[in-house]
Amino acid sequence: MEATHLNIAEKVKHGSCACQYMNAYQDWVLAGAYNNQGFPDGIADRKYLDKLFPDQPVVVSGGAGHAILLNTAALTQAGYDVENEPDAHGAKFFRRPDGSLTGELAESAMTKAALTIPAPSRAHIKRALKHAIRLAHKAGVTSMQEASSNTILLRVLNEMDREGSLNIDVYTHIVHDNEWLASESKESLQQLLDVADQHASKHIDTRFVKIMMDGVPLPPLFTQAGLNEQGDIDYSKIIPENVEEAVRKYDKKGLTVKIHCTGSGATRHALNAIEAARETNPGGPRHEIAHNSGVHDDEFKRYAPLNVTAEMSPAEFFVHPATTASGGLMDWNFTKMMDASAHITIGSDWGAVPDPSLFQHLANIVETVGRGDKVAGGEALCCMMTLNGAIAVNRERESGSIEVGKKANFIVLSQDLSKGEFDGAKVLRTYFEGEEVWVTDE
Repeated sequence: MEATHLNIAEKVKHGSCACQYMNAYQDWVLAGAYNNQGFPDGIADRKYLDKLFPDQPVVVSGGAGHAILLNTAALTQAGYDVENEPDAHGAKFFRRPDGSLTGELAESAMTKAALTIPAPSRAHIKRALKHAIRLAHKAGVTSMQEASSNTILLRVLNEMDREGSLNIDVYTHIVHDNEWLASESKESLQQLLDVADQHASKHIDTRFVKIMMDGVPLPPLFTQAGLNEQGDIDYSKIIPENVEEAVRKYDKKGLTVKIHCTGSGATRHALNAIEAARETNPGGPRHEIAHNSGVHDDEFKRYAPLNVTAEMSPAEFFVHPATTASGGLMDWNFTKMMDASAHITIGSDWGAVPDPSLFQHLANIVETVGRGDKVAGGEALCCMMTLNGAIAVNRERESGSIEVGKKANFIVLSQDLSKGEFDGAKVLRTYFEGEEVWVTDE
């Protein structure tokens, strides 16, 4: 949504009037997404929504999923003290000069809203999932890591698998503690984690946990946890408490922990927690750090010995104006990861970006990954997207490559990616378990 302060309310109004599923969240209006560049001095304020929505709650997403803009009605219904909401750890409240809320909330500041917004029906969630799976197939995706799983999602996925409509492999990462990410209480999430295996089925693997370590290095948020000049971690931006204890617990249970880290301090904190788990359980499961856009030079060498996957995402930002403008805060250094023999995968971070397709974004880095050799880069990237992904979720014996005895999940392409021909590559057909699930109409 290319919205500015002049038209954001009108765009939300137009979209809500045109939306076939306007009542999915009862009387709440959910829209996406705003960009602070469209507002005077970069300040998104509820007053721009209030003019057309004085009484109906409105929530507009932003900040790559790490921020939202609420109108006054939404703030009030969610229980925020608009005039004097107190600060909280891991939360970023944007305020007017008088201290009242602008309506823009980031990270844990979104918790009250996330727990108040009415949950959609199972029928609507199923409808959304089927649409998402069609888009995934179009992009050549036959398996996915779902990185913010909650109770209602798992129930709907189970229902779809029972009825035979889940034609994709899903690795559900149940959220640890983070209520705004899961839109579910900590207590309920812990109960779900305790019975995660009961939700596993033919196409659903529930042996995964998601920890949101920090925020994002995007303006005006800058909620990533970095390192100071002395190399100390900025714990003020570390969202969860007792990370080491949590990783140890899940590691002991055989669950893979996926940890969101965008700042160099968050990455170090995650590796420290995994190292502590390795000391007590050397043969524990492979864990994973998501994003890896902020990794200190001292950390690259730690990934391989600790059996940690470096999931590089979102691919759209590998080469992007926002990345260039970040002053080094966003840097996906493939060559340093490769030199350290780290296990590397690539993710779209779909949801934070509008499209799960990877190929055009990889065209921007294929020669960098190949150190000037396009073919070598193509071969390396193909492995990262396929077999390395299967290894990351402990499924390399049944997927990740075309071999006798493995699942017949594969795609037909217009160009040879193994030769580095990512630019302009199109998915012509997608097959899941030997059945054609998507074919281009071009």
